[in-house]
Amino acid sequence: MLPQLFSNNATDVRAVLPMIRDASGLLARLLEGGHTVIAGRLAGAFRNTGRDRIADDIVKTMTAAGYAVRENDPFTDKPSLVIGARETSPYVNRLRLLWQKMREPVIERFPKAPAPPRNIDAYLKRVNDAYVTDAYHSLSIEGYRVTPALIERVRSGTWNPEADEGDREQRNAMAARGYWQAFQAVQKSLGKILGGKNPGEVADADQGTWYRELFARASPSAC
Repeated sequence: MLPQLFSNNATDVRAVLPMIRDASGLLARLLEGGHTVIAGRLAGAFRNTGRDRIADDIVKTMTAAGYAVRENDPFTDKPSLVIGARETSPYVNRLRLLWQKMREPVIERFPKAPAPPRNIDAYLKRVNDAYVTDAYHSLSIEGYRVTPALIERVRSGTWNPEADEGDREQRNAMAARGYWQAFQAVQKSLGKILGGKNPGEVADADQGTWYRELFARASPSAC
């Protein structure tokens, strides 16, 4: 194996090496041809990828057979990712290596996260002011035939499915009602986050409520 293979195709070679479970197959060829330089290069490559046992087997076996082997790492760097020995797909290995290689450069190019709003009340007011437009576009994309007036009627509470049979049978109004209920639940979660709680923990704890409120409109009378 030429040394350029490891430097020019490092990701591909690292993806394939974990497929080799032990050194027996390699040693048969190395011993037969007395390939001491290649043996040292392969031992270094396996050690670079976290396969110390295979690297030791190559060096010890070649030495026991009377060959002088000097281990040499053919890679130009050492990845922080160590691929498990039980992985069965070089394609999966390659994706993981590419992810590890590209992750930090991509993160460096991301813009900095915006700071929390200084005036929380003003921020929440802007969210509320945009509700009708946001709901109209979101529900329309999902195929519901809604109007800003219907959305506002649902939000204001003048839509009453319990007292008005027409409202109860109105599919689009039911969708708008579910969206309004979910919006209020999400807004409560947003208030917790703006109050200083961890966003991931809040989302993990509250997302079930968001979905329940969104689909609460699907009562038997609406089906």
